[in-house]
Amino acid sequence: MRALVGWIGTELATWLIAGAVLVVLFSLAMPWPAATAVGGGITVAVAIASWVRRSRQRMARHRTLDAIDDMTGEEFEDWLAVLFRRAGWHVRHTATTGDFGADLVISRDGGDMVVQAKRQARPVGVAAVQQAAAARPHYDTDGAMVVTNAGFTAQAITLAGSADVELWDRDDIARELLDPRRGTSRNV
Repeated sequence: MRALVGWIGTELATWLIAGAVLVVLFSLAMPWPAATAVGGGITVAVAIASWVRRSRQRMARHRTLDAIDDMTGEEFEDWLAVLFRRAGWHVRHTATTGDFGADLVISRDGGDMVVQAKRQARPVGVAAVQQAAAARPHYDTDGAMVVTNAGFTAQAITLAGSADVELWDRDDIARELLDPRRGTSRNV
């Protein structure tokens, strides 16, 4: 409890300082009341977005493979990020919209890879493979991967083979990211 209170205090202090800096910067171009409203509004919006993302990540840490089919797409991305981090990868989320075909960029041991996460009820088709393949040069990574809770269509498997895109389904997630004895053995 003491650690939580300390963290909340530190977090609050950080956002207050950031808000104050924004207000001062905006006050150079507009009156104080407007600068306070704009700077404060931006700070509150960014703080709430940050809190929501961290809340989803906290929940993701406690999810299991059994819960995968009940996750939203964003929860699935957060869950994969947690699992990749546990397996020793550095993970960076891409933009929520306009992500250029990748949800995560993972790196380890000098190699990196884009990850297109697809949580859905039916097999993943060629569009996801195309997105991952197109994201690889955009993010300048060594590899590309599509990870899903479902399987893949025959066309997606064929395209992945010729486009050099790794495909992971729930069995691969279990074997590569959830098996504590194995960890993630694939290198980029």
